[in-house]
Amino acid sequence: MFVLAIVAGVAWYLGYLNSESANTSTKNIGNVMKRVAIIAFLIVFSIGTLIGSFNAIPAGHVGVVYSFGSIITQVGEGPQFTRPWSTVKIENIQVQSHKFERLVCFSSETQEVYVAATVNIRVSPEAIQTLYRNVGPNWFEVIVAPRVNQNFKDETVKYATVNIAPNREAIRKDVSARLEKETSPHSIEVTDVLLDNIDFNDGFKQAIENKQIATQNALEEEQKVVGEKHKADQAIERARGEGGSILVVAEKQAEANRKLNESLTPTLVQYTLVQKLGPQIEVMILPAEQSFILDPSAMMKKP
Repeated sequence: MFVLAIVAGVAWYLGYLNSESANTSTKNIGNVMKRVAIIAFLIVFSIGTLIGSFNAIPAGHVGVVYSFGSIITQVGEGPQFTRPWSTVKIENIQVQSHKFERLVCFSSETQEVYVAATVNIRVSPEAIQTLYRNVGPNWFEVIVAPRVNQNFKDETVKYATVNIAPNREAIRKDVSARLEKETSPHSIEVTDVLLDNIDFNDGFKQAIENKQIATQNALEEEQKVVGEKHKADQAIERARGEGGSILVVAEKQAEANRKLNESLTPTLVQYTLVQKLGPQIEVMILPAEQSFILDPSAMMKKP
């Protein structure tokens, strides 16, 4: 547009020079050139003014209107016309999600803790002008981002390193409550805080892994001891059972021997011995001058 305005001005000047000519034809051409240059300038100016005044504000956004560096008003979504010399800064009033990939925090033992979080926020449309005047268009970097980092540091340091992961929900809720309290005076609404991940340095993770391995080994050894004790108890019970069985057998045998001893008589002994002798024995030689359990008379067979 500026170039076209210069071209129109040059054309008008040339027309002016020609209009001062003594030649009638040249003079007429100069007058036409001046009129055309003026009309072209007015058209270019009108188009430039219209284009410079028109602003398209997307849905879910507002436009903050600046005039010579000062905020004068704000406009809503849709087609908006402002003064040609004004500029419009478009601001999002929808819920915005901001990710923090690696926030460096500390536990109560000053062990490094790495937090990945997501913060969802939005700004009240009515407070955009005030927020821009008091803070500026970079309000997120000035107000929200530093507080997210600081709040997570303040919460994780309350816990021992091994207790941070089990208390992640409590940490998330406390950070969300603190952040909302600190940003609400600026009409910034914290809709949600999500704790995506908690991580530790490699040395600490290796120590935890070693501890888990040692614990697992100890449990395995404990199970082995329990198993061996169970086997020993079984062996003891089995020995008791076998001993009891032997005792019962011995007692029964002793009882049988006692009863057998009570029932023995010399006659019965001799009779039993005779029954054990072979059926073909006719003559039997006995040792001289020695006692013998068998009475020779018992050997005599009756005809």
